[in-house]
Amino acid sequence: MPFPSPLSRRATLGGATALTAALVSGCTASRDRPTTPAAEPTRAADDPDVALAATVLDDERRMLDRVLATVRRHPGLDGAVAGARAVHRRHVVLLADAVPDSVSSPSAPAATSPSVSPSVSPSVSPTGAGVVSVPDRPGPALAALARAEERLSLVGRRSAFAAESGAFARALASMAAAAAQQAVLLAARAEDRG
Repeated sequence: MPFPSPLSRRATLGGATALTAALVSGCTASRDRPTTPAAEPTRAADDPDVALAATVLDDERRMLDRVLATVRRHPGLDGAVAGARAVHRRHVVLLADAVPDSVSSPSAPAATSPSVSPSVSPSVSPTGAGVVSVPDRPGPALAALARAEERLSLVGRRSAFAAESGAFARALASMAAAAAQQAVLLAARAEDRG
């Protein structure tokens, strides 16, 4: 079955293995978007889903940076955030495979240093995305991660609606659901730590 773009093919194949086969498997691309005639192949840079994937990749990398910065600041939280770390690493790998190296996110912000309050310690991001603020106490640090996961889930749902490929939309919806689940888990763990 022909695929309309490199992203749709990669999202379908990569999503089937990295997320869940039930959500992303199958070839739905031909029903989602008409294929480009053979004489005019679709360039990855011209595919709106590739630009969307680049933006979502930036969001996932920032979330992974937040998780890793929290563990660096509070090593005792490593087990509490292990699920979030694993989820976002898988998402980054899936999206990085779908985004050609020549494409960058149109919304990628310049690395800036946010203002830091006395109860927040800055931590340099491992991906060079800037400084991530982490609260000094474990409970508030987990609560901050939970809020970031909630925001990521909302952005992910909006991105799923914006995707042109049905397979990619399902992959994005699955990522949004994973972030929502992590938000609930992290919020509960934050309450336990007071």
